[in-house]
Amino acid sequence: MPSSKKEIMAEIVRCGKDPVYFCNNYAKISHPLKGLVPFKTYPYQNDLLNDFNDYRFTVILKARQLGISTITAAYCV
Repeated sequence: MPSSKKEIMAEIVRCGKDPVYFCNNYAKISHPLKGLVPFKTYPYQNDLLNDFNDYRFTVILKARQLGISTITAAYCV
């Protein structure tokens, strides 16, 4: 964890520029049995986060249970 004000600002900027880094290091999801667990993304979720960052509009054709809604919510945060 960053300790000085300069390190904290650098971390905030990094999280703002790299949503994959933010999700893997700061986001947590609620598990029904384990409670809050760290959000570790899959490669396809990393691709989606990068697409959100690179393109203004994104259309997703998806199956169920892929975590796309959760990753979208994490990106909005």
